[in-house]
Amino acid sequence: MTTISRETPSILPELTRDASDASTIFQAKATSDDNDPIIITVHNAGTDQVHIVLDIEHMPVTDDPRRWSAFRKNFTLFQVSVGYLVAALAINVQTPAVNQMETDLPATSSQISMSISLFLLFQGIIPILWSTLSEVKGRKLVYITSLAIFTAGSVVVATSKSIKLIIGFRCFQAAGKTRTFKGAATLADIFDPEERGRKMGIYYTASLIGPSAGTFLGGVITSAFGWRGPFYFLTVFSGVILLSFILFFKDTFRRERSYSYQANKRLADHTDTKKLFTKDVKPADIEKQATITDVTRGIKVSLMDVNPIKPIATVVTRPHNLVILLASSLLSSFTFLVNYTTSRSLATFYHYNPLSIGLALLAFGTGNVLGSILGGHWIDYQLVRLTAKNGGKRYPEIRLKSILHGLVIFPLCIISYGWVIQERLHIAGVCAMLFSCGFLANFVYTSTIAYIIDSNPGRSSTVVALNSAFRGILAFILTEVSVPMQDRLGDGWMYTTLASLTIIGALLIALVIWKGGEWRAKYEQKDVGKQPEDMQKDTHKDGEK
Repeated sequence: MTTISRETPSILPELTRDASDASTIFQAKATSDDNDPIIITVHNAGTDQVHIVLDIEHMPVTDDPRRWSAFRKNFTLFQVSVGYLVAALAINVQTPAVNQMETDLPATSSQISMSISLFLLFQGIIPILWSTLSEVKGRKLVYITSLAIFTAGSVVVATSKSIKLIIGFRCFQAAGKTRTFKGAATLADIFDPEERGRKMGIYYTASLIGPSAGTFLGGVITSAFGWRGPFYFLTVFSGVILLSFILFFKDTFRRERSYSYQANKRLADHTDTKKLFTKDVKPADIEKQATITDVTRGIKVSLMDVNPIKPIATVVTRPHNLVILLASSLLSSFTFLVNYTTSRSLATFYHYNPLSIGLALLAFGTGNVLGSILGGHWIDYQLVRLTAKNGGKRYPEIRLKSILHGLVIFPLCIISYGWVIQERLHIAGVCAMLFSCGFLANFVYTSTIAYIIDSNPGRSSTVVALNSAFRGILAFILTEVSVPMQDRLGDGWMYTTLASLTIIGALLIALVIWKGGEWRAKYEQKDVGKQPEDMQKDTHKDGEK
């Protein structure tokens, strides 16, 4: 049997949660020390080849967030959801005030459109930088810093006297509007996959009801206090949330469960060689082991030690990730435009005031809420059912199978909505279609984001940040072309075009269901295969010392 003097790897590949098949082929041993994580050393039967395989999501840690009380977990869920809500409200809070802003500042329609599209672009791209910080300094610091930026940006926008200043500080405000990746990463920290879908459904309720509620609140506040009122409201609301995170939020980040942190070179170079003992253990029992002392205690890692490009490249060069990120963006294309374009149509053709527009768009938000909550429960139910049908073997793509019918119905509803409003039918028909589209939008999205996280254990912050970036870039493009499309094509053909994008997204989802498991297995095997070579290199270096 090969003897390895250093058992803490610089890269920690995944271990399948179901190791029953592997146990018939491999003999598993666990090595541990008072200051080391449990490590499974798998010896290929009949050879001396060594593979180090770790379940990164269930590495033993001090104060394991997954063992917190139900109250603590759900309170954390509440905090991040409300934090996301205030950010989501900011997307469309200015929509009902567009006419007032154009008159008061003054500003053109293209300048107002630019302020919205750049906001969407920045709130999509900046999370990549925040994700790097969160993998080094933890979630809490990032929450507090981004909320402070958002609050400061809201103050300046509320007091601005020119459209240029508003455009600039809406971008600054968007830099703090990055709760998407942090909230999803936080839920991945504290909830296991079996219940993650339900919790994601609740969390993403804020993401889709926020824009609609923002339009409604913006209409109410604008009617009462003018166009600056909504931004003062955001200032106060975000300030209260910032205070709650400072006082009550308990950080969920554990560096033992982060690939980005564990792969850090300084960590590998400074880990002391220890004398290890060996005992028989079943891989499935890893997370039942007693909590151990942090292996990285005393090691300081700064942003200079972390390469933000490497984890991004690792994610996007894997086909299943690239395809699902593209699909997620395309499926969200309708959501990016519906509030803004509907507001224009209701004001122009239905002659609605800001308050009436906000009330009509509540139908979309209500559909979002029900789609998110029911969709989350549905995919968790289907996960259990399909896993049992598959002989107890679970894989991430099972989640996507639960939304196939939704992927068929969603584009049909978008087309129907477009022609209902194009023909200026009764507002009841408009609201009914808005509700249906809102329900299906979140029903589908909840499953895709859960898959993105489940298929990338230990990289949740990076993959959710990339998902936000993909969506933000597409949102910027679509918002920029939305006014010309609507003016030249009309609502019917514009929404038909958006429906075609969702159809492409649905086809990409089908591709992931078909080939995703094969793609994942290929790259996971490469991760495992690299480990013996890395370990042998470390052993050789230690021998030279």
